[in-house]
Amino acid sequence: KIHDPIVDNFGHAKVIARDVAAVDINMGCPKPLALQSGTGAALCEDPERAAAMVSTLVRALPCPVTGKIRLLPDPAGGAR
Repeated sequence: KIHDPIVDNFGHAKVIARDVAAVDINMGCPKPLALQSGTGAALCEDPERAAAMVSTLVRALPCPVTGKIRLLPDPAGGAR
Protein backbone atom coordinates (compact mmCIF):
# COMPACT_ATOMS: atom_id res chain seq x y z
CA LYS A 1 0.00 0.00 0.00
CA ILE A 2 1.27 3.45 -0.88
CA HIS A 3 1.14 5.84 2.06
CA ASP A 4 -0.50 9.11 1.08
CA PRO A 5 -1.03 11.44 4.08
CA ILE A 6 -3.80 13.29 2.28
CA VAL A 7 -5.79 10.16 1.52
CA ASP A 8 -5.05 8.79 5.00
CA ASN A 9 -6.50 11.92 6.63
CA PHE A 10 -9.63 12.06 4.46
CA GLY A 11 -11.51 9.82 6.89
CA HIS A 12 -10.58 12.12 9.75
CA ALA A 13 -12.00 15.10 7.87
CA LYS A 14 -15.31 13.29 7.38
CA VAL A 15 -15.53 12.56 11.11
CA ILE A 16 -14.73 16.07 12.34
CA ALA A 17 -16.87 17.76 9.67
CA ARG A 18 -19.97 16.80 11.67
CA ASP A 19 -18.81 18.95 14.60
CA VAL A 20 -17.15 21.99 13.01
CA ALA A 21 -18.29 25.04 11.07
CA ALA A 22 -15.65 24.53 8.34
CA VAL A 23 -12.55 22.53 7.42
CA ASP A 24 -9.41 24.54 6.63
CA ILE A 25 -6.62 22.89 4.65
CA ASN A 26 -3.16 24.10 5.62
CA MET A 27 -1.26 24.21 2.33
CA GLY A 28 1.19 26.69 3.80
CA CYS A 29 3.26 24.78 6.34
CA PRO A 30 6.93 25.17 5.34
CA LYS A 31 8.30 22.69 7.92
CA PRO A 32 10.68 20.08 6.45
CA LEU A 33 8.49 17.15 7.59
CA ALA A 34 5.48 18.57 5.74
CA LEU A 35 7.51 19.31 2.61
CA GLN A 36 9.15 15.87 2.58
CA SER A 37 5.79 14.10 2.94
CA GLY A 38 4.22 16.13 0.13
CA THR A 39 1.85 17.99 2.42
CA GLY A 40 1.72 21.59 3.65
CA ALA A 41 3.43 24.03 1.28
CA ALA A 42 4.52 21.14 -0.96
CA LEU A 43 0.93 21.00 -2.22
CA CYS A 44 1.52 24.33 -3.93
CA GLU A 45 4.18 22.59 -6.03
CA ASP A 46 1.57 20.06 -7.20
CA PRO A 47 -1.51 22.11 -8.10
CA GLU A 48 -3.33 19.17 -9.71
CA ARG A 49 -3.07 17.13 -6.51
CA ALA A 50 -4.11 20.12 -4.39
CA ALA A 51 -7.11 20.79 -6.63
CA ALA A 52 -8.16 17.14 -6.56
CA MET A 53 -7.95 17.10 -2.77
CA VAL A 54 -9.97 20.29 -2.37
CA SER A 55 -12.58 19.17 -4.91
CA THR A 56 -12.98 15.80 -3.20
CA LEU A 57 -13.43 17.42 0.20
CA VAL A 58 -15.90 20.02 -1.10
CA ARG A 59 -18.04 17.26 -2.67
CA ALA A 60 -17.85 14.94 0.35
CA LEU A 61 -18.17 17.22 3.37
CA PRO A 62 -21.33 18.91 4.67
CA CYS A 63 -19.43 22.06 5.67
CA PRO A 64 -17.39 24.73 3.85
CA VAL A 65 -13.80 23.88 2.92
CA THR A 66 -11.14 26.58 2.90
CA GLY A 67 -7.41 26.53 2.33
CA LYS A 68 -4.37 28.53 3.32
CA ILE A 69 -1.33 28.86 1.06
CA ARG A 70 2.08 30.44 1.54
CA LEU A 71 4.55 32.00 -0.85
CA LEU A 72 7.93 30.37 -0.34
CA PRO A 73 11.24 32.02 -1.14
CA ASP A 74 12.62 31.03 -4.52
CA PRO A 75 16.33 30.16 -4.49
CA ALA A 76 16.73 32.37 -7.59
CA GLY A 77 15.23 35.33 -5.74
CA GLY A 78 11.66 36.40 -5.41
CA ALA A 79 8.87 34.02 -4.43
CA ARG A 80 7.33 30.86 -5.79
